[in-house]
Amino acid sequence: MIVTLYIPGLHEAGLRNTEAFLGSPGSSFVVDAYASGSILAATGVTLLGNLMFAALGTTTLPSLIIPFFGVVATIGRAVFIGMPFAPTSFEELIAVIIASPVLLIEFQAYVLAMLGSIILWRSTFGYRRRNLASAWDGYLAGVKDNVRLYPVIIAVLLGIALVEAGTALILH
Repeated sequence: MIVTLYIPGLHEAGLRNTEAFLGSPGSSFVVDAYASGSILAATGVTLLGNLMFAALGTTTLPSLIIPFFGVVATIGRAVFIGMPFAPTSFEELIAVIIASPVLLIEFQAYVLAMLGSIILWRSTFGYRRRNLASAWDGYLAGVKDNVRLYPVIIAVLLGIALVEAGTALILH
């Protein structure tokens, strides 16, 4: 967010990307859920989107193939998300400050997913430290450790999806 203020056009590019995302066919499902006024529908699609796209799609699944890629992709995603949220006025700064606890808690779930990526590849490359027979055994142990993080990740994403949906529906 901070860099966006100092690079001309970056904030506008972030807004254009957000508008393009919201205009895509898949995101209309989310917009419709929020427009319905149902907190359960809005919470469900928010949880599903954050879990499938962000935690699994951006962090965990790519890391199963490319070592530590999920860490880089998730940091890149955080930068990409920060671009349109960078405050350009005092009023926007107040809004960002008010919303920052929600953003911080949501990103804790993604930090846990990044931790899973790190655990996976440390287990793979450091299989001898774990007294495992091969790197493949280390990889499998790392996948199991990664999967064990997901109940906490889902709980955090569910809680934050409920807060996001409730807040959006109350404000509209």
